[in-house]
Order: sequence, then C-alpha cells, then structure tokens
Amino acid sequence: MHPVHFTPAAGQIVVDVRDQSERNRDGILPGAVALDAAAVAARLVPGLSTSLAAAGSDAEWLLVSGNGATAAAIATRLRDRGVKASSVDGGFRALALGITPGAGRAGESDAYRRALAQFAAHEA
Repeated sequence: MHPVHFTPAAGQIVVDVRDQSERNRDGILPGAVALDAAAVAARLVPGLSTSLAAAGSDAEWLLVSGNGATAAAIATRLRDRGVKASSVDGGFRALALGITPGAGRAGESDAYRRALAQFAAHEA
C-alpha cells in the first residue's frame, strides 16, 4: 500500500497510534509521530519525565488509529488530562480511501458511511 497523504489543520501534530505491524502492512503516515497506543499518554501529556519535547501545554495532537476507535478513546483520555487532542473519524482506513479527516459524524458523507460499513464488516 502507498503512503497516505493529508494535511492536518494548522498547528496539529499527527500521531499514528497503530502498532508497527499495522504500519508495515498498511503503510505509513508521512510526517506523523509513530507511537504505540500504550505509550501515548506517557509521551503526550506535558510535564512528565517521559514527555516528548513537543508536548507543551499548547500542543494540539491529532491521533490516527486503524479504524479510528482506538484513537478516539485515547483522545478522550488525553482531554480528561487537559491535553488538546482529537482523532480522525474512520482512522487510517478512511484516510487511505481519500475521505477527508473530520468528515464523519455530523457531516458524514455517503462515501464515509459506506467505507465504515465495509470496515466494520471485515472486523466482525
């Protein structure tokens, strides 16, 4: 699979929370910080000894997981800790199909709903 390219909103830092086997199999997100999901909180919460240098109080993180669910859950936990975090609806798979990040939920398109239905069918 070819790398997926998209442009996040100004100021957002993209974090790919898929594990290395998923990145090897499905492709990478050029320019994204690659962190396994288990390490995200320790690396993105400001003020911890394990925090990334970019993990300041003004950092805005955009998390991407395979189907979006893991990233959404992690983003919620980060927001509970005062971190600016959001996730891509539909995750890497939506990006690979060319679906615009953030197009889901209120403004979801027919293509987005069809893609998510296909993903859900394959994961069941």
